Amino acid sequence: MDALQFLLHPYAVDAFLAHNWTSKAIAISAKGQHRFSHLFSWEQLNDLLNFHQFNYPDLRLALDEKVLEESENERLTQWCQQGATLILNQVHKRVPAIARFAAELRQILGFGTQVNAYSSYPNRQGFSCHYDTHEVFILQIEGSKQWCVFQDTLKYPLPEQKSAGQSAPTDPPYLTCTLQPGDVLYIPRGHWHYAVACESPSLHLTLGIHVKTGIDWLEWLVQDLRQQEEWRKSLPTKCEATSMGQHLTSLVEALTDQLREPDLDYRYRSYLDSLGQSIKKYDFPRQAGFDQFPQGIDTQFRCIQFQPIQVIALPEQEGFRILVAGKEVLLRGVTTTLVEHLFQPQPFTGRDVLDWLPGYDLPKIR
Repeated sequence: MDALQFLLHPYAVDAFLAHNWTSKAIAISAKGQHRFSHLFSWEQLNDLLNFHQFNYPDLRLALDEKVLEESENERLTQWCQQGATLILNQVHKRVPAIARFAAELRQILGFGTQVNAYSSYPNRQGFSCHYDTHEVFILQIEGSKQWCVFQDTLKYPLPEQKSAGQSAPTDPPYLTCTLQPGDVLYIPRGHWHYAVACESPSLHLTLGIHVKTGIDWLEWLVQDLRQQEEWRKSLPTKCEATSMGQHLTSLVEALTDQLREPDLDYRYRSYLDSLGQSIKKYDFPRQAGFDQFPQGIDTQFRCIQFQPIQVIALPEQEGFRILVAGKEVLLRGVTTTLVEHLFQPQPFTGRDVLDWLPGYDLPKIR
């Protein structure tokens, strides 16, 4: 079961994508199973607060529908005693289990992910009714919390089109639910919502999916066009023989040719993949050149997890082109069997590599 199936279980992924994704909120009951206890807990929250340094606004407080000033973080305990909601941003960068979960979802969905943690207290509302400009999953960790979700008033808002200053809908919520530990609530971007903790302290994770839009694609395309001379050329002056209309017509024709490129979608997807970062950059002492093969030829290796990798066979069996994180590596003189196994999630050993490369030897690790 992959991360998306686990997140939505027992709701089917296909049904969710067809009926809910970007269009309609849904609450999914875990039927009493604390499915997310391996991701986060009160103990982990306390560890983050005690042993990590957070700066505002990554650590902030909200009470009675207002976010408190940065200076109030000095009185964090007192404000929580008064019922303030405590927010920790980007816990996916500090908790390994959350990092792996968010990274796998990013690979599956193809868009950036971010996870924030919220602790709140009974019968006090931290935030006013608002909408988010990204897709949202609420993962209830401890306690219970009641949510109200309303229809959108602006379809598919862009990041700069915030709900602040706009009028909330006057119609009643189309979804009201109380999340228990292990439950999930999905809220599409643009759908207004608010929440209130019930009779016990609540702890939940908010998983944000930062989708890309047609506007994002056009902005990427503009950056691509900047590399071409004809698009950097000055537009004609009023006194030139070539009219503005003629010049723009030629640009429209050039743009049409650009849009017909067969690999345009592939190049954009490669660009999106390059935005992802490995959840692990360091592995010492191996990266310093020590203990690289502690079990000799039986040392286990594993491809970087949750990192989009594209393998392209070169013509006439000349090898393979590997694209990962915006970088390109050429592999020549290797077998198809090696490439098929090398980038799978399953671990492998030096002995396996010898099996995939008949006639080769790896004397240094024997």
